[in-house]
Amino acid sequence: MKKSIYLLIIILIVLFWLAGGIDGAIETPSMKVMKGTGMSLAYHMTAMQEIGATLGAQFTFEPFNPPLPDHLWMNAGKGEIRFLHFDKPISQADAKLVFIGEGIKAKFCAGDQPEGGKTGFVHFHSLKPAAGEESGHGGHAGAEGYWLRHVAVSEFDMMGTHFRPGITMNFMPTPPPKC
Repeated sequence: MKKSIYLLIIILIVLFWLAGGIDGAIETPSMKVMKGTGMSLAYHMTAMQEIGATLGAQFTFEPFNPPLPDHLWMNAGKGEIRFLHFDKPISQADAKLVFIGEGIKAKFCAGDQPEGGKTGFVHFHSLKPAAGEESGHGGHAGAEGYWLRHVAVSEFDMMGTHFRPGITMNFMPTPPPKC
């Protein structure tokens, strides 16, 4: 679990950079030292570009069929995945990162939901949508898929919901059936 948390922290740092920082964290592009760190902005940006390229190369996994066009996925091994979730398909140049997160492979059953959803694993996505379904959200009892935990990287509105930075307990909850 500690390894997961460390990886999530690294992803958050990279995503902070990819998202352009939080308003006010960097006052102007010409600033020589990042506010509150004493670190040269030029050195920081060079390091973040290298981390971004290295980390970005790891997001090549596709766990779902059909693929989700607004996500990038990384296979973290042992039935775990990490993801980057954008506000629109990643093929669009103006797509903005809105969530990072992780998933745990399991079944769509109350007994398989990590911590009963108390730690943010509130959204289940089936590996394949059931017959007659399009989205793969939730699914039939016992469907194979991933319990996902979304972490908002900024404050924004999406799908009629207001999100603030941090673990989101309200991202499309899919209450599981008892199996």
